[in-house]
Amino acid sequence: MVKPPKSIPHKDHYQRISFLYQSSSLFANSEKYQVLSRALARNVDLVSKKTVLKLTPAMKRTICKKCHTNLIPGINMKIRIENLSKKQSEKSQVLVHQCNNCLESKRFPIGKNKDYKLFSEREDIAIDVD
Repeated sequence: MVKPPKSIPHKDHYQRISFLYQSSSLFANSEKYQVLSRALARNVDLVSKKTVLKLTPAMKRTICKKCHTNLIPGINMKIRIENLSKKQSEKSQVLVHQCNNCLESKRFPIGKNKDYKLFSEREDIAIDVD
């Protein structure tokens, strides 16, 4: 188990990104504020690039890279599993997230390694910081 750091560098930047992301998620549910939601999601991306901070994979997967829409399954995003191989083997399965706004797709291989976990989701590196 890794010891938690005594202080988090650039905590204000993380707080700003978190606020922008939460605001974007809140406004994404309303049809009236879709443009504001996309603008806030775009600011999340711009602030993370400007301050050279990495976003969590969960946060990255919920924002469309092309139109910056906050993706909500069933509302403005389609999720499906594809297998385009000729043999139709389970190792070739791909999870596809498709934005309904711009029709951009994100593809995640899910069949190759069933036991794979993201780095941020592993138990041995879990850090609780208050």
